[in-house]
Amino acid sequence: MQATAPALEKVPVAARRAAISVSQIYREIRNGKIGPLVKVGARSSAVPAESVDAWIAARIAEATNKNGGEKIGGAA
Repeated sequence: MQATAPALEKVPVAARRAAISVSQIYREIRNGKIGPLVKVGARSSAVPAESVDAWIAARIAEATNKNGGEKIGGAA
């Protein structure tokens, strides 16, 4: 297993990758589900890519558990 270097993603990029709105990303940050928010400039913020990855993985796990482990929309 290869270790990855810590990375930051700008908030709009993280929102696009998570398939949610920028407003929803900020709600998830406020609720402690993504983040922390890191100031990278006077008017610029980012979130750790690892926290976005974990949020996405949790949504996938949630969907899988709700469906009894069945894949949704996969080819037969």
